[in-house]
Order: sequence, then structure tokens, then C-alpha cells
Amino acid sequence: MPQEWAGESGRDRAVEHYVQELLVRRPGGRPELPATLLLGPRGSGKTTVLRHLADWARRAPVARLDLAALGQEGRKPIDVLAALVFQLNEKKRDFARLRFPAFGLLTIAVAARMDAADRDAAVRQMEEALVGPPGSRSEVINQLATYAATVLGAPTAVTAALPLLPEWRRHWVRLRVRWQLARIRRRSRGGGSVDGFLVDLNQRYGDREAAERQRAEAVLFDAFLDDLRRAYGSRGGDKRRTTQCLVLLDNVDSPLGNDFLKALLDARRKAGAADPLLVLATAGSYPAALEGFAFGGPRRPGALPGRWPAQEERFVPEQVVKGLVVGRLRDLVRHEVEQQAKEALRSAGRRVPAPAADNGVQWLGWAVHEITRGHPAGTAQLLAALLECPADAGWEARLRQVLQPSSELVDALLERLLPIDASGELMQALTRGAAAVDLAQARAGRVLWDESSARVQEEFNDFCTDVLRTMHLDSGDEESDGRTETPHPLLRLLLLRRLAAVPEPDAAAGGIAGGGDGAAGARGRRAVHAALRDRAAAAGEEATAAYHALAGGDLAAAAAYLDDSFDRVEPEEWCADLCRLRRAPLADAGPALDQPLWERYERLVQHLGEGAVEQRLRTITRLLAAVWIGPEPPDDPRTDRVGDPYRDPLGDPGAELYGEIQARLHTLAVHADSVPWTSALLRKAKQYGKEPWL
Repeated sequence: MPQEWAGESGRDRAVEHYVQELLVRRPGGRPELPATLLLGPRGSGKTTVLRHLADWARRAPVARLDLAALGQEGRKPIDVLAALVFQLNEKKRDFARLRFPAFGLLTIAVAARMDAADRDAAVRQMEEALVGPPGSRSEVINQLATYAATVLGAPTAVTAALPLLPEWRRHWVRLRVRWQLARIRRRSRGGGSVDGFLVDLNQRYGDREAAERQRAEAVLFDAFLDDLRRAYGSRGGDKRRTTQCLVLLDNVDSPLGNDFLKALLDARRKAGAADPLLVLATAGSYPAALEGFAFGGPRRPGALPGRWPAQEERFVPEQVVKGLVVGRLRDLVRHEVEQQAKEALRSAGRRVPAPAADNGVQWLGWAVHEITRGHPAGTAQLLAALLECPADAGWEARLRQVLQPSSELVDALLERLLPIDASGELMQALTRGAAAVDLAQARAGRVLWDESSARVQEEFNDFCTDVLRTMHLDSGDEESDGRTETPHPLLRLLLLRRLAAVPEPDAAAGGIAGGGDGAAGARGRRAVHAALRDRAAAAGEEATAAYHALAGGDLAAAAAYLDDSFDRVEPEEWCADLCRLRRAPLADAGPALDQPLWERYERLVQHLGEGAVEQRLRTITRLLAAVWIGPEPPDDPRTDRVGDPYRDPLGDPGAELYGEIQARLHTLAVHADSVPWTSALLRKAKQYGKEPWL
């Protein structure tokens, strides 16, 4: 089956349609094409989208570059620009070839050997390098490797500059390009002759001062855009060139990407004229280059432009400043995940038992979407892992097997989703922090920190305030998505799986208090929830204390909280409390979930057989146990938007407990003896009237 389904989802097709509308060019048209920044967390499919677009637009002038990879190779902005030029210069069957004479000339100029002591000699050497016989120009270019070792940062891609100089020995071509360079010289505030300007450019680029080098680089960016405008501005070019130039830049938030993006945007702003460059750049964090006031200023934590709601079919980026729009890649919606689930079931074939549900495609699509919430890499890797399970395993068993606390998939996905540079201490802190509904609660919970972990706390704070690192859901409704420090449900589920794999410390060896970073990192699931429960109880936060009591396995305490509040709050508020509690992480994980469902359910409520228990508390206890194990019902805006998007359908993926839930809600409704309570409880029972995947 396709990995990450490049170009197949409605999301990717929406981005493709957006690019297509801007890429098609009509004669005489001079539209201003803003640069589009596409934001998305790790694994959101940014690189996959660019790869698809490069292949889709291959018949047009197109260039695709990974600026993070080029930066690791030690490249400079001019190297990136040269690589960009050479890709756009590629011969296309249906389009006249693009030439870049001014850029090619200046590229040779910055790399030629000049006599720094004698300016007149330097001018003569520049003339010889530019207008001498082809062999001499080739010699200049072939010497660049040596030159790069002696002068900082000489462009390594200049060896292909000659093809950019069409019929250079023809006098009229040289004259035209010199006129073009004279215009560029005036824009860059240079003086004197063109040859003197080139010598100054050469020496400035060879200067060790960063500011001087940037001034030289700016001249080459100006020449690049000027060449493009001239190629499209001539009478013949205007008629023959039916598309713009598509430039796809990956990882522009890398150090090299920041420098290149800023230089390109500055050159376009300075020119003040439209050019045929359609730029689509991707980033996993907001580029530092765009934090300047010229590009809208610093962004508030958690406030990124370009939200793409799931119900919006089109990709509509948001304008930040003139010449720059920003859009965020959304996760896949459920029907897009169902398409991949259908392909997975087809790939499995008859050797694998069909899902137990009547509509297997809908069921598997729903189950996978509940777990991944449509995260592209998570969805693709989860479905691929399901296909690798033993042939005789059913689909429910497969889901539980691949998401065991110590499974390869859990480790692989965490490595894929978390920052590449995350320290081991941060990993431990995030694993503990996942026990809280959001990372802000974990950050404030001193019981999870030690005095010696100030550095880790700072790293943790930087992580949880960056919505692209936490992969925070952003539908525009904080009541559904949670506060900005709330991690993506898939990320939280994976971290909770890792927390479940941590052995519980021996109480005799220090209990949950521990000491030092190592002890904090060794805390198991029950110990962490116990610490958060104690903190909430001390602060008088009864609902939070009940949440962590349930997550720690104390169903009786959580049910007692609901029973006590039944007479004290409004029906909708009580149902909202029930919703918060049902989303608490399951106490059982791994092999425990393979035991028969009803045995697990009855074992949870077996304490009800010990002594006398009032009827309402008994009903609430059984109701809470069932909704906690069972999957989420369809959303009720009145009671279910409680700032916690977490889901885990693996307790009861077949929704077998829905009948039990309805029965307990009906029992409560009958004995409520109140019209508002009866109505609210019957509405809640209706939520569980059919399977959630239908």
C-alpha cells in the first residue's frame, strides 16, 4: 500500500489545486505571487507533499531543494541559489529553456582569482575571465574547487555556470548583459564601471565579514530575479511561457533555510516588481527569519497563522505581510483514513480474518483515526504494522499487539514525532508529563520535578509552548482541542505507552519520592498518577484528583466523586465531569487488554460485592467503569468538549459495552426524579445508541 499516500488524500489534492491555480500563466499577466509557507509538525507529510508536487509539475520549470540537507553539507545561500538556477535551467520539452546570463556572469565573477593589491590588474583579470576564449573561462571555473579552500564559502555549484551564458561570445549578448548589470549595480548602490563593480563584488564575497558577504549575495539574488523577469517579459517569452516557475523549498526553518528565505524575500521586496517565481516552502517550526518586524514580528506562543479547519476542503493560507502567506497542513480526516484502511484490508487479502464488525472498512478506518487522529506518518506506520502481524491474528488483536508498551511501533513513532535533538532527560519528563491532561499541568506539578532538573524544566517549557512540537490540534475551539500546551492525542498515547513500560519502583526503596533525575525518570505510571492526585487534592481540585485516581486504578474513589457531585451540580456539568473521567488513560495496557472484555469489566467493579453499597453509587460505579473502558461516542457539544482530545479505543474496540452503558444511564434517569436530570441522562444514553464507526 502507498506509504503516507503522497498526493492521494483530499488534503494533498487541495494543496495541489492551490498551486495549480497560481502556476498557470496567461499572456500579459503579471500577478504578484506571494511566497507560501507551509507549516506542519514532524511526520505531517510536508516533504511528501513537496515530492509529489515536484513530480506533478515536472513538465514545467520546477526546482525542489532540501535546505537542511544542504546546510549539513556546509553550503551557503549562493550555493542554494545556484542549485535552484540549474534545476530551473533544465531543458523541458514543452517550454522554452530558461537562461540566466546576469546570474551566471556574476557567479563566475565572485569565484574568479583577483589581484587584491592592484585594482587595475584586478579589472583586467576580470575582463579576461569574462570575455576571453571559452577555454580560459572553463579554466576559471575548474579552479573553483581550489579557490573554495582558500576563500571562505566560494559557491561549489559554479562549475555549471557556463550553460547559463547563451552564445556569450556574440557581441550583442555581452552588451545586453552589461546593460543589465549596470541596472543591478545602480540598485545595489554601486558606482564606477561594470568591470569595477564586478571586482568589488568579488572582493566583497571573499571578505571574512558576514555583512560584506551578505551584500555580495544580495546582488546575486537581484540578478537571479532580474533574469527571470527578462525571460518572461520579452514579447516571445510572454507568449511562450504558459506557467510560472515552481520553487519547492523544504526545511526553511533550518539555519541555511532561514538565511536563504530571508535573502530571497528581501530581494523580491527590494525589486518592487512582480516576478514569475511561485515559492512553496515548508517548515516544522516558525522560521526565525520571519520573526522580524518586516515580516509581521515575533509570534505569540501557540498563536500561529494559517489554521486549516478539518471541515474546510480548500487550502487557504493566511496573509502575514505583503508577499508572504502562511498555511498549516491539517491532519487527515476520517474518510481519508478510511481510504487507507480499505487499501490495507485489500492488501491483507483472504489470508487474514475479516474484522468482526459488519462494515470492516468503516470500523478499521474509525479505529485507526481514533488512535492517530489522522496524523499522516502515524496513520501510515500503524496500518503498515498491522499488515506485518501473524496471519491468524484478528484485527482487534493486531491493534493491541502493535501498540504494546514496549513495541517497536511505539518506539519508532516516538522517534519520528519528537524533536531530533530531544535529550534523554526531556524524554523522561515528557513521559511523566503525559499522565496529565496537558503539559501545563505537568509543568506546574512540582512533585514531578527535582531541584537538580532546572535545565530540563527549561527544555520542557520550550517544548510544551511550541504547538508544532507538541503537534497540538487546532480546530479553533479550545474546548475541543485543549489549551495550547495539550499534546496531540497520538503523541500522548505513545508517551503513555512508554510510561506503562516503566517498572513501578519498590516502595521499600524510596517509593515515589525518589531522589535526583534518575529516580524521577524511573517513576512508573501508578506512581506518577498518585503524585498528581495528591497535588490536586492538596490544591482542592477534586475533579482532577478523581481523574488521576481513576487513571491509577482507583475506580471507587472516582465513582464516589461523581456520586457526591450528583446532587450538587447541574446535569450538563455532571455529564461533562463524566466525560472528563471517561477519557482518563486506561489502567490496563499491553497483555491485560487481551483478556476477555467482560472479565475485565467485572474485575473492575468486583469491590461492589464487598459490603453494602447504595444503589445510586453502585449504578454510577458500573457506568463509569463501562464508559472508561468503552470507546468515545459521537460528540455532544453540550457536555463533551472539556479541553481534552485524548482517545483510546483499545479497551473495547468493538463497542460491546454500549448496551451496558445505555442500561446504567436509563437506570439513573428513572431514579433522578427531576426533569432536567432525566432529559440530560436520556440524551446521554442516546449517544451510545449505535456503534461509533457508523
